[in-house]
Amino acid sequence: MKRLLLLSSFFIIAIIILSGCRTKRMVTMSAMRPAEITFPSYVNTILLLDRTKFESSTKNILEGILTGELPEEDKAGLQEAMSSLQNTLRTSPRFNVKMANETLPGNSITSAFPAAIPWDKIESLCTQYQTEAIIAIEVFDTDFIVTNGRKKVKKKVKEENGVEKEIEVDEYYAEGIGNVKVGFRLYDPKAKSIVDQQLFTRTNTWHAKGNSIQDAVIHLIAKKDAARHVSALAANSYAYKIAPMPIYISRVFYAKSKKSPGLVLGARQADVNDWKSAISTWEEALPNALPKEAGKLCYNIAIGYEVLGDLENAKKWAGTAYVQFNNKEAREYSTLLDYRKREQEIVQQQMK
Repeated sequence: MKRLLLLSSFFIIAIIILSGCRTKRMVTMSAMRPAEITFPSYVNTILLLDRTKFESSTKNILEGILTGELPEEDKAGLQEAMSSLQNTLRTSPRFNVKMANETLPGNSITSAFPAAIPWDKIESLCTQYQTEAIIAIEVFDTDFIVTNGRKKVKKKVKEENGVEKEIEVDEYYAEGIGNVKVGFRLYDPKAKSIVDQQLFTRTNTWHAKGNSIQDAVIHLIAKKDAARHVSALAANSYAYKIAPMPIYISRVFYAKSKKSPGLVLGARQADVNDWKSAISTWEEALPNALPKEAGKLCYNIAIGYEVLGDLENAKKWAGTAYVQFNNKEAREYSTLLDYRKREQEIVQQQMK
């Protein structure tokens, strides 16, 4: 089961990087970010449903379409939204995800959500695809606005005698602004509850230059590609809202000390990802360390335990670094660990 991946959610995934001053190192580790929504434990598989076919001919006339289908750019954007939502949700160990083959009517020109899908239809789809919940995209619309013009810019040129001088020249530019509106609605048929309903809007801007306005426009991103880009942004945002997701977090630990060889040795062990040995080395160096170095050693031990996924011991050693040895960084780190512990508790609840 994908959920079993939680047991190894804190393994190290990155190389140790030297910081600019070389007195500290950075380590990157994986963690789980909780979702905004906690699902009941019986929801394990989700069906993604396209409900963007227009029921009214009004939109069709405005878009110059007679079939009730989305315009080409919207189609490309919708396909990207569905694909991105599926792929991003699959990176979470919480859910299995399936894609429905049918397209249901619902989209409208007003960007308002249509009436909810009847529960008998929701239950039928869940039975057909063997899922416990449905995410339907029920509002979808993209647009791409292009502006262009000319402006004066300074440019350096060389004259025949080799002397360089600065002149003003015309620069032609084009700017494209892509927008998307995506309405997500989440159905739980067992509870007969609409768990969530939200309209996401995303915008992105692209620029291009050229020898003429036409040349600049040619070099600008295509309307269809812009629709895909902003649609993926909206879908990814929604995936992170409803599912606990793996993320990367970074920490900095002490690596250099003229007064504590044990701190340096432990840092080298951490460099090769031997954190258990590093923790032992730092602990053994504590009794003979001066107060300032002892604070650094305790701080490093806390980092080591966090890397290993032991937040309780990480919190304990961060507290020791600050309370007993006045390591100021440990105070902030202790607060950060409190936040991580709360997040971990939420994730564990969401993964049940």
